[in-house]
Amino acid sequence: MLDKMNQAIVKCLKANSRASWQHIGKHVHLTGQAVAARVLQMEDQGIIEGYTIRQGQVQRHFITVFMATTQFDVFEGFLKGIGSVEQAYKVTGEGCYHVVFVCEHADELEPFLNALLPYGRYKVSSAIRTVK
Repeated sequence: MLDKMNQAIVKCLKANSRASWQHIGKHVHLTGQAVAARVLQMEDQGIIEGYTIRQGQVQRHFITVFMATTQFDVFEGFLKGIGSVEQAYKVTGEGCYHVVFVCEHADELEPFLNALLPYGRYKVSSAIRTVK
């Protein structure tokens, strides 16, 4: 399992795998040398391989949000601040938003769902395997 600093480094690498160690260091508050050492350590552990990031068993949850308020801007700002929200769409049809929430551990989902409650109700569907 990755510590918080390594998670932050991996997040930066996902956003831009070509970023310099110094650039990443500025975002995670480490020196470029410290970032390089951590990346090398993650390479040795098989987490980063050929600059393809390997994560453990990732759980993907598809959440339909039914808003109880018209504060869409506030809700969208809330979603943008949650790192585990992989994607979020304002939709027509059933619900107001479709949110893709990704986590490595099941206990990470419930706090997010509880944080949704002030905005309305929700329905969750979870992926059981990838088809394509």
